[in-house]
Amino acid sequence: MSNTLGTGKTLLNIRSHMSGLTKTEQKVAHYILENAQDVIYQSVTELAERADTGETTVLRLCRKLKFSGFQDFKLSLAQDLVKPVEHLPMEIAEGDDPYIVSRKLISSHYQILEQTYELLQPAQLNRAVAALMAASNIEFFGVGSSGFTAQQAAQTFLRLGKPSGSVTDSHFQAMKAAILSSNDVAVGLSITGSTKDTIDNLTLAKNAGATTIAITSNARSPIVKVADIVLLTVARENPFQGSSMSSKLSQITVIDILSVTVSLAMKGKASKYREITAKAVISKMY
Repeated sequence: MSNTLGTGKTLLNIRSHMSGLTKTEQKVAHYILENAQDVIYQSVTELAERADTGETTVLRLCRKLKFSGFQDFKLSLAQDLVKPVEHLPMEIAEGDDPYIVSRKLISSHYQILEQTYELLQPAQLNRAVAALMAASNIEFFGVGSSGFTAQQAAQTFLRLGKPSGSVTDSHFQAMKAAILSSNDVAVGLSITGSTKDTIDNLTLAKNAGATTIAITSNARSPIVKVADIVLLTVARENPFQGSSMSSKLSQITVIDILSVTVSLAMKGKASKYREITAKAVISKMY
C-alpha cells in the first residue's frame, strides 16, 4: 500500500531534511515517502534493493535523521502509521465557491499547525525559552515575508518588557548584528533556511558572542549551521509560491509559543510591562 501523504512525524522529518541529502539518499527518501506502509515490513536489504541503492546509503540516511539505526527508524515510522493524520484537501480548484475555498484553506492551515507541532523538539524549545529569558536584548532578523514576522516578533517581546528590535534595511541589520554581545540573542527567520542576508547577519551575531536561534522549515539548510538552537516549522510552497500565508502562519505560531512561554516564566513582571507599554500608546488612539 502506498502512502504519499507525508503527514506523520517521521515522514515530516524526511521532508524537512530532503534538500540536504545526497542524490542516492534522496532516492531512498522518496521511496520511503511513497511506500511508507510497505517499508515498515522490509529489511534494510529489501529497502536498498527497491530504492536501487546500497545498504550503507539507507543506514546513512537513518543516522542523518537522528535514528540509531534502521530498526529504530522503522519503529518510529510504524508508530506514525498506526494513527495517520487525515489528509485534508488543500488544492484550490477553479470554480470553487468562497465557502469551499474557506473550508480548504482552513483545513490546510490546521494541518500545517499540527505538523509544525510534531516537528518542534522539546529540548530545542526549552533552550530557546531559557536563552530568551536570560537575554539583555533580542534582535530578530528576516527579509521579505519573514521580515514582517521579525517585526511582529520584536513588538511582541517588547510588550513583555524584553528589549527587542528588528530593522528592515540590510546594512542596519548587519550593524545591529555585529554589535550584539554574549548577553544577547539573535533570532533568524527564514522559511527556506537559505536567505543570504539572514544567514550573514546570524553569522555576525554568533561571531559577536550572541546566542543564535534559527526558525526555518529546512532542517539541512545553511542557516542551521550557524544556529545554536533550531526550531523547525512546516512550509508548503514551491518557488512560485513565495510568502504563502500558511508558511507565515507557522512562523508566527512558533513566535507566539515562545512569547507566551517566556511570559509565563516572567510571571507578574510580564503583566506589569504589558500595562506600561499599553499606557505608552493609549494616547495614539481615538
